[in-house]
Amino acid sequence: MPFKEKIAWISVITTILVWGGYFGFMLGTGGKLHSAVYFMGFIAAVIVQTVLMIIAATVTAVLAPADASAGGDERDREIARRAYAFAYPVLITLVICVAGSVHLGFDRIDMAYGIMGSIVIAEIVHYAAQIAGYRWSR
Repeated sequence: MPFKEKIAWISVITTILVWGGYFGFMLGTGGKLHSAVYFMGFIAAVIVQTVLMIIAATVTAVLAPADASAGGDERDREIARRAYAFAYPVLITLVICVAGSVHLGFDRIDMAYGIMGSIVIAEIVHYAAQIAGYRWSR
């Protein structure tokens, strides 16, 4: 498995776990807690995902140093381009839906969380498309 595919797997798994936990916590509490709690949860989620990514990428690089130091080739660039081509329309569609939610009575805080959720979903699509690109291009 190429190093960039391993990083994509690590990214999609940590994104789902960390941000799924964050949004699950938010939905589970029903927005009844003080907004500072949710903000601190957001900061904690960013830090946790960053730490998990650094540790996982370091371990992966140590286990396969030649693979990690190899530069990207044309195939890697094409897979990355296609992955963004899948994720960007997802992001734009979700953000437009969030913007339209103002007509359903959502306030600006709900919309901010909706945009954050849109970014997370688009990133998951991006990493999944990368993984699929590596799997199908063999």
